[in-house]
Amino acid sequence: MAESADIIRYLYETYALWTPPSELLEWTSLSVMPLFKPIFSYLAPIQARSDGGDEGLYDSEIGYAIEEINDEASSSPVVIYTYELSPFSSETKSLLDSLKVQYKEISLGKEWIPGLLSPGGAIKRAALMKMTGQSSLPHVFIRGTPIGGLFSGQPGILSLLKEDKFMEMVRAAAN
Repeated sequence: MAESADIIRYLYETYALWTPPSELLEWTSLSVMPLFKPIFSYLAPIQARSDGGDEGLYDSEIGYAIEEINDEASSSPVVIYTYELSPFSSETKSLLDSLKVQYKEISLGKEWIPGLLSPGGAIKRAALMKMTGQSSLPHVFIRGTPIGGLFSGQPGILSLLKEDKFMEMVRAAAN
């Protein structure tokens, strides 16, 4: 069977425009991660609060983070928000690299777990959730427009690739 996998890999690398990401990650993204979405959605604002419960201050910080994200997301044709230890982020970056798509990476830290987020990472994560409804990373933007993550989001990179729209959007953003 190893030979079959090698043949399939060779065919994709030689003839395909892109190689499909890990099936295990796709299954996890579509079957397991939705179970955690309520938890992530609940925790993101809690982790982001540095205000001791002051709703006005929190709203102000979210507003500032949204402005910052809008500026960052428009600063390059393709921008990706990541966690350094996330297999979903790593797979997305590998796919973009294989497609030779230049992108600007903005890391929110090692992972979403408290203590592993970078300063400002928690508030940006909460702001991304408020902007897009998606609480997990990666978040990909093409010229400031959110397209989701690798498998999830509206519509997600994989969906756009399957529809032959992703590279067209990237080329249009680069011009």
